[in-house]
Amino acid sequence: MWDKLTVGQFITLYDIEASPNLNIIEKQQKMLAVIEGKNERDYDEYKYRDLIHEYGEKLSFFNNIPESKPVDFLQVGNNRYKFCYELQEITAGQYIDILSFSGEIMQLNKIAACFFLPMEGDKYKGYGVVPHEVVADDLLDANFLQVYGCMLFFCQLFNELISSTITYSIQNKEMAEKAARLWHAGGGYLAPNRWQTSTT
Repeated sequence: MWDKLTVGQFITLYDIEASPNLNIIEKQQKMLAVIEGKNERDYDEYKYRDLIHEYGEKLSFFNNIPESKPVDFLQVGNNRYKFCYELQEITAGQYIDILSFSGEIMQLNKIAACFFLPMEGDKYKGYGVVPHEVVADDLLDANFLQVYGCMLFFCQLFNELISSTITYSIQNKEMAEKAARLWHAGGGYLAPNRWQTSTT
C-alpha cells in the first residue's frame, strides 16, 4: 500500500491517528475511509469484529515505512519536478521557507515544495518561478515514498547546510538550533518513533 499512498493521504492518516479528540472506533472508520476512498459512515453498520479485521488487514502497513531512497525526478499528474540534491543550489529564499514550514508533519507538502523544482521540458525553473503554494498543493498528490525518500536524504545533509550557511551570532545560533530540532526530533522531522526509517 505504501507504493500507492499519496502525500495528502499520509498527512490525513497521521492527523487522524494522532488526534486526541477521536476514539479508537472513529479513528478506524476514518482511516479506512481514506485508504478505501469511502465515506466513513459506510462502516457504521459493520460489526465491530469485522471493522477490526478490515482495519488490521488494510492499515497494518502504516506501522512501518519501507526503505525509501531519493529520486532525481518526481512525476505528479502532468507535472514533473527535479529534486534539489545539492546544498549549494539552495537559495536564501528556499532556506527561509524551510525554516518557516519546519517542525510540522501537517506541512510535509510545503516543506517538500522547497526542494522540488518544476520542470519545463528538460530544464527546471528557478525556485519561486512557480509560486510555492502551487507546488505544495500539487505535491499533495505525489507518491509519499518518493517524497519521503528525498526528505530523508536531505535530512542527512542538513547539518552541513547549517554549518556552511549560518554564522554564530546569538540570533543565528537560535535559528541553527531550531533547524537542528526540525531534523532530529522524532528521527527526522516527520517520522514517529515507532516507525523504522531508512538511510540511503
